[in-house]
Amino acid sequence: MTRAPHFRVESDTLGTLRVSGAISFANAGAALARMPRPAAPGSTLELDLAGLEQPDSATLAVLIAWSARARRHGVTLRYRRAPVGLRRLATLCEVDGLLGLG
Repeated sequence: MTRAPHFRVESDTLGTLRVSGAISFANAGAALARMPRPAAPGSTLELDLAGLEQPDSATLAVLIAWSARARRHGVTLRYRRAPVGLRRLATLCEVDGLLGLG
C-alpha cells in the first residue's frame, strides 16, 4: 500500500508561508482542507512555493482552489518562487496570469 505524499505549510518570521513537500492526487483533498488562513479580509498572504516537490496538475488545481477561496473572502494570495515545472504547467493550462506565476 502506497502512502500519500506529505506536504507542509509553515510560517516564517516575516509572515510568509512556506509550502513544502508534494501536493498530488493522493493528498489533494487534505491540501484543500489545509488552505492557509489569512488574518483579515483585505489582506495579502505570501506563499513561498520553492519547497514544492514534483508539482503536477493536482498541485495546480489546489493552488487555483486556494486562490478562489481566498478571493471569496476578500484576501489576495501571492505565490512566490514557484518551481519551473509548476510555472510551465500553469502556462500550458493558461492559468499563470490567474495565479500570478507568469
